[in-house]
Amino acid sequence: MNPAQQTPLAKRPALWWLALMVLLAGLNLRPLLTTLGTNLEVIRMDLGLSSTLAGALAAIPTLCMGLVSLAGGWVIARLGVGAGMRLALLLIAVGCALRWAGDWLPILALATALAGLGIACGQVLIPVVIKRYFPSRAALMMGGYTTAMNLGAALGAVAAPLAISSLGSWRASLAVWALPALLAALLWPGRLRVLTDPGAMSMPWCSAIGWRMALFLGTGSLAYMTLLAWLAPFYMALGFTQEQGGAMLVAYTTAQIAGALLVPPIAQLQLDRRPALALTLALLAVGLAGLCWAPTWGGGSWVMLAGFGLGGSFPLALTLPLDYAHTPTEAGRLSAMVLGFGMLMGAGGPLLFGVLRDGFGFSVALFFLLLATVASFLLGLTFRPSRDATDTLTVDVKEISP
Repeated sequence: MNPAQQTPLAKRPALWWLALMVLLAGLNLRPLLTTLGTNLEVIRMDLGLSSTLAGALAAIPTLCMGLVSLAGGWVIARLGVGAGMRLALLLIAVGCALRWAGDWLPILALATALAGLGIACGQVLIPVVIKRYFPSRAALMMGGYTTAMNLGAALGAVAAPLAISSLGSWRASLAVWALPALLAALLWPGRLRVLTDPGAMSMPWCSAIGWRMALFLGTGSLAYMTLLAWLAPFYMALGFTQEQGGAMLVAYTTAQIAGALLVPPIAQLQLDRRPALALTLALLAVGLAGLCWAPTWGGGSWVMLAGFGLGGSFPLALTLPLDYAHTPTEAGRLSAMVLGFGMLMGAGGPLLFGVLRDGFGFSVALFFLLLATVASFLLGLTFRPSRDATDTLTVDVKEISP
């Protein structure tokens, strides 16, 4: 039976409204990162931080994403998708609001961690919603969801310098993002539930393909999270103004939107994700190589190539667990494991980039990202069409209606 048919019609939300809420939630899952990235060099200089410490601050949200994803089964089983997503969005709102007091580093770190926990919960729950209510359009919905995330990232990058000029401080420019997160929390359907026995949500530790997906997402996340944090400071170190560095981050996130819009619908036409993965990761590698060896010559071209490649490959990486899963519960288990370890790997990116910048400069740090992308490209070639996959998981779903 189609999973979407297991809930009585009277208790099922309108799919158009649910799709809209998925997009609205996605809009709130990235401004935290890009507003921090656009302001990172200003924050570093204002608070007297080293690049290593600034990188550690930028790594906090991704670290939270990884840790919470590994506990995603508890979130799904105990809270359900409705209450869980409301809590996630409220955490983002509270974390953003606390950044107003960010002139003291421990408070800024705590605020970043709270909002990071909210982002992490959202990234665990949204794939379950998509698998549960949009099983035949998983890649398309995941593309829309990641497009919304990238749009939120672009809005954050665009608004950060403007907010500083109008509100008078980088702290206020970080805090204003509490408002859209609070709105999304109020609108999210609270009675939406996809619950299972907590024991059924244990991680698929023995799944070889799950580990391959985790490594694949992790190597890609190194570039994704690092560029969000360090792209604007990189160009500012080359002599660009904060507005110009922010513009490069906007170009990067805009190209991600284009990749997320164009690639998943095309990839949806065939079961084999490898051609699309190979193309997008090759574009990312070219963009990173340009940033490494000719950053001012190519300028925005390298940034947009890297952004398009990441924008196209990231939703496909998130779709892979859905391709290999047969039920919403199975999708939640596999997605939680893949997101958990993938994001933990990605969390090391901004920190290691800062260490390499302190020790060797930006060129060596960018070369590290290029090597990670090559590894991601090679891993992407190992995923056969899901109909041929034999390493899948089977669990019984016990869904409790609201």
